[in-house]
Amino acid sequence: MDTLTQLATRRYFDQKLEQEWHHLNVEQSPLSLILCDIDCFKLYNKVYGIAAGDECLRRIAYCLRSCVKRTTDVVARYGGEEFAILLPHTNATGAFQVAERMRDKVKSLAIEFKPPETLKLPASVVTVSLGVASLVDPHTDIDTLIMAANQALYLSKQQGRDRVTLNSV
Repeated sequence: MDTLTQLATRRYFDQKLEQEWHHLNVEQSPLSLILCDIDCFKLYNKVYGIAAGDECLRRIAYCLRSCVKRTTDVVARYGGEEFAILLPHTNATGAFQVAERMRDKVKSLAIEFKPPETLKLPASVVTVSLGVASLVDPHTDIDTLIMAANQALYLSKQQGRDRVTLNSV
C-alpha cells in the first residue's frame, strides 16, 4: 500500500494487471484500464507547497477510490501524480463512464488552483485528465493496453486537460 495515498502500489497494480490479463484469456471477458494524471500538478506543488500537494494527492486518491464499486477493481498510485485504475470485466463504455465520474468528482472537490502565471488552466480548481483503453482480444498483449491508455491520456492533455479520452485496442 502506498503510504501517502493509501492506494495500491505500482508493484501490486502490475501483478494484478498480469493476473487479470490471464483471466481475460480464459474467460474472454473485457479488461479496461484508466490512466489518470493531475493537471499541472508540479505547478500546484510550486505554488502551494509540498504539504498542500500531499493533501491534494490524498484527497484525489480517496475520490478516485470512491468511484469504483467492485472488489476486483484496483486503484493504484502509478507514479508521482499519476493513478492507474484496473477494471476487470468492464467494457470500453463502462470504463469511459467510470472515468467521466472520476473527472467530475475530482473537479467537484473544488481544490483551489489559481497560479500567478498566466497559464491556461481548464478551471480555477484542480482537475484531472484521463485516458481509457479496453481490450477483449486475448491475443493483445498487456503493453498494447498500457500504451493505448497512455496515448488516450496524452490526447486528453493535448486537447486542453480536464477531459476523458477513449482509445480503442
